[in-house]
Amino acid sequence: MKRLALLLAALCITTYASAGLIPKVKFGVKAGLDYQANDFSSGIKNFDIHSNSGWFAGAMVDLSWGKWGIHPEALYSHNAFALAGANGKLKTNRIDLPVLLNYNLLSVLNLNVGPRFCIMDHTSGSSEGVKWQINSPTVGYAIGVEATVWKLSISARYNGAFKRSEVMGLTAGKNQPTNIQLGVGYYF
Repeated sequence: MKRLALLLAALCITTYASAGLIPKVKFGVKAGLDYQANDFSSGIKNFDIHSNSGWFAGAMVDLSWGKWGIHPEALYSHNAFALAGANGKLKTNRIDLPVLLNYNLLSVLNLNVGPRFCIMDHTSGSSEGVKWQINSPTVGYAIGVEATVWKLSISARYNGAFKRSEVMGLTAGKNQPTNIQLGVGYYF
C-alpha cells in the first residue's frame, strides 16, 4: 500500500512538472541606488527637505511558469536628506516588500508590476536641537524592467505610493512620494 501511494505521488509530480504547473525557482541577491524623487515642502517659510540618493540591498525570488511569473523581494533601503532652512538632517531606513507580476518579454528582458509594502524601520531626524521619529507603514506600487544575462541581472524600477505622505506638517506637494531604484543582482 505504501509503495502504491509513493508511485501515485511520483506520477502526480511528474505529470504536474511536464504540464508546466511546477514553477522554475531562482533565488538571488541585489543592491543598488535608491533615489527619492520628491522634494518635500512645508508651509514654514524657507524650510524644505530636498531629494537625495541612498542605497538598497536585499534578497529576491523568481518563480516562473513559462512567460509569466511572480517576483517577490525583501529590500532594506537607507536615505539621508538635508533640511533646507534649518540646521538638521532626516534619515530614513525602510524595508520594501514588493510582490511583482513578472512577464518575460524577450528571453533576457522581464517587465514587472505589482504592489509594494513599505515598513519604516527607523526614520528619525533632528532640527536645531529638536529630535523626532516616524514609523508608519505605507502601501504603494512598483513598475519596472529587469534584464538577466546568465546569472546577473540589471533592474530599473519606479516606486510610487497610493496616498500623499505627511511628516510633521511637511507634505510631498500634489504628488505622492516616489522613488527610483537602479540595481544589480545575482541569481544562485
